[in-house]
Amino acid sequence: MAFSMYQASVPVCTQILGAMSVIIDKAAAHCAEKKYDEASMLGDRLFPDMFTLARQIRQCSDFGRNIPGRLAGGELPNFAATDDTSFAACKARVEKSLDYVKGFTPAQIDGTEDKDITWTAGQRQMSFKGRAYLLHFGLPNFYFHATTAYNILRHRGVELGKRDFLGSF
Repeated sequence: MAFSMYQASVPVCTQILGAMSVIIDKAAAHCAEKKYDEASMLGDRLFPDMFTLARQIRQCSDFGRNIPGRLAGGELPNFAATDDTSFAACKARVEKSLDYVKGFTPAQIDGTEDKDITWTAGQRQMSFKGRAYLLHFGLPNFYFHATTAYNILRHRGVELGKRDFLGSF
């Protein structure tokens, strides 16, 4: 069977964004139960030079929607480049990304292995062929930020397990 860029991107991004939505609900419930300030938890990080939890969730959401969006070549939705200060706002961001990703079809993404993917990140122009973008840049970054958000919450005592991270598939 041929490699499907759609199968390697959309279902994967849908699975992890869906799991992130559930994880955010558990984090909000944990804060409510323990009477923790959500903004304070969203400001947590694993190490001083790492992004905060809010930024990890934002990056996960951004990569989760931009991977299939860039592959499909469509206009990417414009999300605020600011970190959220509540779990409700984080969940809304993730849910909007999830809705966007669910709108893609195999015809929009399959066959993009050699497509030129180029964008500007800050002052730096990034360029990849489709398969390299997906497998060597997009998905590794997506999983890194999802995992780091999960780890910050586990460190703060939110009851999460591997199944929470994996979500439904």
